[in-house]
Order: sequence, then structure tokens, then C-alpha cells
Amino acid sequence: MELVYNTAPFVFEDPGVSGFPYVSILRSAKASPPDESDLFSYFDLCLASHFASVGTFVPTDVDLAIREKLWAGVHEESTFLPMWERVVSMLGWDESPVSKRFVGEGRLKLSGHQGEWLTVAMGAYAAALRINSTLLPDVRVAIENEIKREEAALLVLKDGFLQDPNPESMKAYLAGAAAVAHNLGDLDRMFDAFFIEDTDVLKRRVYRSGHEDSRNVRPVFQEAGRIYQTLIASENHRNFALRAPKGLRRSTLFLLPFGLFLDDWGTLLVERGFHQGILNEGDVREIIEALVTGWKKLNPKSIYTSQGYSRALVGIREALGGQEALFGVVPPVLRRDLEESGLRTLMNVGKQEFERKWVTKLRHALT
Repeated sequence: MELVYNTAPFVFEDPGVSGFPYVSILRSAKASPPDESDLFSYFDLCLASHFASVGTFVPTDVDLAIREKLWAGVHEESTFLPMWERVVSMLGWDESPVSKRFVGEGRLKLSGHQGEWLTVAMGAYAAALRINSTLLPDVRVAIENEIKREEAALLVLKDGFLQDPNPESMKAYLAGAAAVAHNLGDLDRMFDAFFIEDTDVLKRRVYRSGHEDSRNVRPVFQEAGRIYQTLIASENHRNFALRAPKGLRRSTLFLLPFGLFLDDWGTLLVERGFHQGILNEGDVREIIEALVTGWKKLNPKSIYTSQGYSRALVGIREALGGQEALFGVVPPVLRRDLEESGLRTLMNVGKQEFERKWVTKLRHALT
């Protein structure tokens, strides 16, 4: 509970996020903490905590519990079934109040939260293998259906871009590719973690389905994986630099979208955060410093493999009113970084020009 409050206090305080199942679980637990010896209640709390925090700047560390540790305590069908039912319902939870890393909606939504679901579902699958094989089909079908759904959703994004190559369809496809790459990677790691045999039915159908050398390869995933690795993998890191500015944790507004195209996020920090009093000048200064520091760490040899933070700085600069206004809120040492380092070169590229180049880059990659 303390970990969630540290990274996402708005879950407990913001009336705008009321009514979501995981929020209700957390708020109920705040009022009346569950007994850790009650396996289902504790599993419920850990699921809600992970779901609420994994899209924030400082995720909680209960992921191992919901994927492995708590399933190890399940030895009977009567204990397994209510936990699996909760996992099934979790797939329908809406992550939009606690994450900006999603694209699309309804059946076509793609999100990193779906990868988190796959890892928990694999925990249930491993438990079913151990407890009773008659439990396996329901879990297997649920996992396969999710993989097929993500494949269909990604294909829609690809077709949308090819039919109308513009900045929005480009960003949508790249966000979908990032989500799917994350999700499939999580799924593959769980097969390895549980030492699932190669003869297993589910493994023969979905394991390494984004890899060219796999017998299960799905071309839509393979293509997305190639594009993710060659174009945007360096942009979807863990954003350790942004864990320091605590002002970013005050509102769901400030949650970070998928990496690279962060101009609008930087603008939002000023227009919805600073100008509306949620962030003060000290907060803005701290965020700018974290972005500059983070950019330097990600590009140590002036090889600009990561540009997202520079785009966020462009958004902040434009929303503040230009270069002089930006310099007015930062100390001299940061001004030097903004004026003399490679940041200046990157920040001299306007948003429209930057995104237009990426439309061309993605068209070449897909065709």
C-alpha cells in the first residue's frame, strides 16, 4: 500500500479514477488491510497494486508474487479456481487511469498491461500443470485468444498506416509494436522461467511467435519485432531518470506515453501542470534537469540513439514561450547543456519536421 501511494497517490485521492475494480480493491484495503495469510485476498491486493503502478514511474515490486510465489501456495482446485477467475476478470480492467502506454480501444487496444496479464496467466498455467491437467484447457484458450487478439489489433494499425501514412497513424503503429514486443517478451520469459516442456501444447503454439527462427512465428509479430528492434527499442527503457522528480507523481495526467514522440507530453507538463498550479517552478526545473541528465546517460558518446527526452524538452520550451523562457527556469549549468551539447542540435528540429521524417522512415521499414 505504501509503494502504491508513493508512486500513484492519485489512485487514493482522485475522484476521477473511482469505480475501477483495482482502485476499489486498493481503497478497500486502505480502509481495512487484508490478512496476508488469506491467500486470495492477498493475491487480489497484489494484483491491484501491480496493475495500478506498472505504468507509473516507480512500479511496485510485487510482480514476482503474482507470477510465481503466490501460485506456489496453490495445491488444490478449490483454491485455484477463484484466483483464476480473478485473473480472467483482470483482462477486462481498464488501464487508462493509471497508464498512458496504450493505443486503440476495446478489442483493438494494445497495452503493456496485457503483457503483465500474460505473465500472471502463465503463473496459473504452471500451477494447473502441477495440480490437475483438467484445469489447463481454460487457461490455454484464454492465453491463445489474447495472442490472436493482439495479432489482429496490430494488423489493423499496420493497415491504417499504409492506407494513410501520417504522423498519427505512424505513432499508433509504433506504439502497438512496442506494446506487442513487450508482451511477447514477457510471455516467452515465463515459459523459460517455469521450464515448460517443448512438447507442451501451448508452448508449441505461442512460444517465440515474434522470432524468425521459431516454428510458431507469426509474420505480423515478426515484422513488428524487427521494426521495434531497429527503430525504437532504445526509446522504451525504464526511465530511471524520471523517478526523481516527485511532481510527476501528482496526477495521472503526467504519466509517460510510449517513448520517442514526447513533444505533447512536455507541452502538457507546462500547460496542464505548471499553468494550472499542479506543478510549481521548482518542479518544472527538476523535471528539466532529469530530462537533460537522462538524455546524457542514454547518449554517452554523442551517438543519438535515444531522442525522446529531447522531444519532451522541445515541448516544454515551446509551451513556456521559447528558449529564453526555458533558460529563465534552469540554473547556468543546465543552460550550458542545452546550448552547447548535442541536445541543441536535436532541439532545433521542429515537431512537424521530426514526425514527418519518422513517417518516411516507417514507410520504408514496412515496404
